[in-house]
Amino acid sequence: MFFRRVVYWVSGRCLHWFYREHRVVGYGKVPTSGPVLLIGNHPNDLPDVISGLYLSPRHPRYLATVSVTTSVMARAMYESMAVIPVARVRDARKMKAEGVDLAAVNQAANDTVSAALASGEVVAVFPEGGTHDVPQIGRLRTGVAKMILGHLDAGAKNDVTIVPFGAQYEAPRRWGSDTMTVLGEPWSARGWYEAQPAEHRGLAALTDRLRESLLSVTRNAASWEEGDTRDEIVAAAAAATAPHDPLDASPTMVSHAAAVAANAYSGGMWPQTVRLKTATHALARAVERAGGIGTSAVDHALLLYALEMQAAKAPVSTAVLLAGVPAAAIGWLVHAPILAVVYTVAKRTAKDRVDFVPNCFVPGLYMVLLWWVLVSVLAAAGGAGMGIGPWWALPLLVASPRLGDLAIEWRQRHAGWRLVRRVRRWSTSDRMALREAATVVRETATQWTALP
Repeated sequence: MFFRRVVYWVSGRCLHWFYREHRVVGYGKVPTSGPVLLIGNHPNDLPDVISGLYLSPRHPRYLATVSVTTSVMARAMYESMAVIPVARVRDARKMKAEGVDLAAVNQAANDTVSAALASGEVVAVFPEGGTHDVPQIGRLRTGVAKMILGHLDAGAKNDVTIVPFGAQYEAPRRWGSDTMTVLGEPWSARGWYEAQPAEHRGLAALTDRLRESLLSVTRNAASWEEGDTRDEIVAAAAAATAPHDPLDASPTMVSHAAAVAANAYSGGMWPQTVRLKTATHALARAVERAGGIGTSAVDHALLLYALEMQAAKAPVSTAVLLAGVPAAAIGWLVHAPILAVVYTVAKRTAKDRVDFVPNCFVPGLYMVLLWWVLVSVLAAAGGAGMGIGPWWALPLLVASPRLGDLAIEWRQRHAGWRLVRRVRRWSTSDRMALREAATVVRETATQWTALP
């Protein structure tokens, strides 16, 4: 249990150090008792898994590939987190060479899932069967539906609540961006089963129902370009309608923005699509010109604040920034060298772009931990050389994580403060053109929020 708490602490720090904020939208939808199956999309590897740990007070037992348990640390983490290991088809050759019986591993996984659901636990799984670097959810495997039907068949009173969760990234591989995990509406597996005609109760039908649930909480597009346009529209519309908390409003804009983006790339754009696409693109480029992220709802809200269009949540004041300089400076003095190494190593070792962020977390985290120890040892040695006892370096080891938090938080606040100041120095004509574009977005987004 202690090691599990350590994993949660470390996981939260990884998310916080890479992403500006991780928001759970719909927290409280996971039932507080009874068997629950969390099903999620898997576009960004390890961050998807970590995000799923914070969806409810109840600990989720993940189904995860056994192929990654090649180290003592990984095996210890699996055991402490009560992970249920499964074997993937893609790992068959490698595991067979290592003498691993895939059939036995997967049968044990099925038995463990059945036992976990029977005892009322929360089980989490990614039905796509792995990470997919595509602009929409991939094809769902039928294994999850098979587990659900097996649980229902095991007893007339058996049921399991299905809760979909969607990892929605504004810029998945961009440091300082925001990420959301959106929880969908729970539904009863037995309720679905009993409502279907006998010929529509099989694996294919249930897999289609699972996919439908995932589509309701994820961002999907036919191409990356279409997806970028959708995300720019989502960010601008959320900022226009909910300037004090645009992240919470972002998921409500996704379906409308996706329809507009799809029309924009269908070859026959509606006039209102052209108008909205042009306006949001201008706002997104302005955000980037000011040093922000074009698909960030928070940065769009800061842009509107700088344009004096609405009373959005104001950036941190100059006085507060100056007061935080000493702590931030010490934090960056300690962490800047190792973080630079972590990001460089992550980029060079990433075989695909989806590997970058996971590589920042692991082995990046191990590198940071070793760095903290090294800094403390060097500090102790330096103190001993000046006739000071080495024990004074222990507080530095304990304080290092918090110093890192302060440094990163200060830099993120400074980025928002700088964005506003830059925009306010632009010419009157530029600011007027952006106000007009923002008005177009606000008018459209207000109509969306008025829809039932």
